[in-house]
Amino acid sequence: MTISAHLSPDPERRLRAILESMTRSVERADLKVGALTLFAAGEAAFVFAAAPRGAVSFAALALLGASLPVGALAFSPLAWVPRWLTLLDAAKDRPAPPEGLLAAESLAACTRRELTITLDHYLGGGITATPYYEDIVGLIILNAREAWRKARLFKVSCALVGVGQLAVLLSLLWH
Repeated sequence: MTISAHLSPDPERRLRAILESMTRSVERADLKVGALTLFAAGEAAFVFAAAPRGAVSFAALALLGASLPVGALAFSPLAWVPRWLTLLDAAKDRPAPPEGLLAAESLAACTRRELTITLDHYLGGGITATPYYEDIVGLIILNAREAWRKARLFKVSCALVGVGQLAVLLSLLWH
């Protein structure tokens, strides 16, 4: 009797749970990016209409305006990205297996083969014998990478909007 004999012989249910978790991660990232982009657009409209004119207001408007295309890019489907956007990908030079199998950050750097082997050990076997399960692992990786890319663009957009907020505040306090 093996150590994993006590585990459920049905890895599909567990793989589906991980896939649903990654899908929810993508949906949550879309909600956060959409809300931040709408906020930046509203604030840019406010700065344009009501803030006193000057270099600081222009800088705030430029920063808030720069966050809009970043937000639009983050809101788009990022399952595959062009070569010029490879900086959004997780570092693939990490030799250790993922620390947590439910976090997009952990799964985004894995190759399909690495994750299949890790999940095969984690779920008690049976994944590598079935191409259907390997396809689910592929979908898990695609969703994890998309969630990771959206999270990184969200951080960039947050930085732009945050500095733009400071410029708006400085502009309002200055006058």
